[in-house]
Amino acid sequence: GSEKLLGLSGTPFYIPASLLAKAEGGGTDNGRKNQFSKFFDFHHLANALEEDFLDAQVGSTDNRKGWQVKEVSQPTGSSFEDARMTLAQVKTAMESGTIIFNNIGAHIPRLAGATLASTDALSLPGALNMYVTAKGMRTSAPPHTDRQDVLVVQMEGAKRWRVFTPPTDGNVKPTADPFARGKGEDSLPLHTLLEGKEGRLGTELLMDVVTREGDVLFIPAGFPHTTDTVEENADYDTSIHLTFNIDTHVWDLDHLSVRQAALRRGGVKDVLAPSVPLNGGEANRYIGNVNQMLDGDLRSELMDALPLDFLDEMVTSNNDDIVARLEKTCSRVNEVTGDSAADALSPESFQEALAKIHTYGSSILDIHRDMYLAAVEEGRLRKAEAAMTAHVKNDKVAMTSERMQRLSLFRVRTFFEQIEEVKKELEQWCVSGTALSPSSSASSSDGAAATASTSQLDPNWQFTAPLNVGDEVEADLGGAFFAAKISQVVGNTYNVVFFDGDRANGLDRSEIKLLTPPSAESEEFDTTG
Repeated sequence: GSEKLLGLSGTPFYIPASLLAKAEGGGTDNGRKNQFSKFFDFHHLANALEEDFLDAQVGSTDNRKGWQVKEVSQPTGSSFEDARMTLAQVKTAMESGTIIFNNIGAHIPRLAGATLASTDALSLPGALNMYVTAKGMRTSAPPHTDRQDVLVVQMEGAKRWRVFTPPTDGNVKPTADPFARGKGEDSLPLHTLLEGKEGRLGTELLMDVVTREGDVLFIPAGFPHTTDTVEENADYDTSIHLTFNIDTHVWDLDHLSVRQAALRRGGVKDVLAPSVPLNGGEANRYIGNVNQMLDGDLRSELMDALPLDFLDEMVTSNNDDIVARLEKTCSRVNEVTGDSAADALSPESFQEALAKIHTYGSSILDIHRDMYLAAVEEGRLRKAEAAMTAHVKNDKVAMTSERMQRLSLFRVRTFFEQIEEVKKELEQWCVSGTALSPSSSASSSDGAAATASTSQLDPNWQFTAPLNVGDEVEADLGGAFFAAKISQVVGNTYNVVFFDGDRANGLDRSEIKLLTPPSAESEEFDTTG
């Protein structure tokens, strides 16, 4: 089952290219080569940068501190060409760290087909990231954990991976998200990971492997890992790998989310719920009491992903089995926390919440499929255009106004706007079944004043209102908007921390969406960070 493969109770594994080649029917004639080898190399990346408007970040390399990122592209002017990230900028940034292309499967047509195939095979919403590293990097990614279960495929060059068991210090660091350790301000120093099971983090080294062209490595969500490209007599200049992300925890497809939805729908206070950010936005359900009140095994069980075939249209999911497990797990949670109120939830409450999460997840999945299909179609259009102009001797792609409108920068954003609407609909469902609290009627008289205050705002206030340090926002990351928090205001630009601990600096106001209308009384803004 997926509970033995994914998440905190999952199992990492490594498959060398030679075994995959044999499975493909290629025997050993091609050595380690298989269909993955050089499917996307540095030459393909150079072409993609020429054809489109791509974004990327460069990661830090200190294995004693949390992984932080900053933008690669530094616009030199106001024109399209001045703002576009260039190959030269990528090469320069590679001297200081790994280049990270988030959600690149939605942007580059050559990668969209593989991303779509992965999404369809798993019947789960997923994404494809790409990581480009120069050889000789002593640390290409500091130790960290991810919210996604990732299938790594080495495209070019090689990379050394060290994978550890999940840290066991969650009960003493309740504010540490187990799926975002070693990111931002949190740190997982390599030397503490290497202390072993009796050390401060209680981690064990599970794998120490070098992936080469065509090799595959699977790392479950929450498992710390670190990489380098230090290798004697390396016969490559660049290491490129893709990660196919299984985004169950990103899109609420786990047992913890179903429990939370059932409690909120029933108007029952959740003792495990994290504090809601002061400025609104999404609370991180993986921090707080869920770490402090539950032991590691129970916490892991509650955070387990729903079955892999949960959204598969070809499979009749046995929701009764999922509900039975939820009831058993939640009963143990109630016993440990002393929460008698949650005992009021019936099996029907869990069934209703599970059905709603299924509807929500299916919508998210369909939007992802459409997004990748749109990228595939864009690839076909580009091939047709290239064939029509093949007689013209010009190495540079002609960027017409019509083609500019088809750039992934604009294409991808529309799909994430659809996702935001689906997320809002789920949120509305969760709260619509909740009885009004005693304070609700007392505060209702303030409604008219609040509405009047909001109506005086700029209609586009989400992208124009002043921002303050600590504001909950959504920020542009690879052409799509993700939950983040303002960490610093520097002149007319902004630094943010994303929901998984990643950072982006120097964002323009148009790249940040404020989630809560600013207070009319607020006139002073903290920009110290």
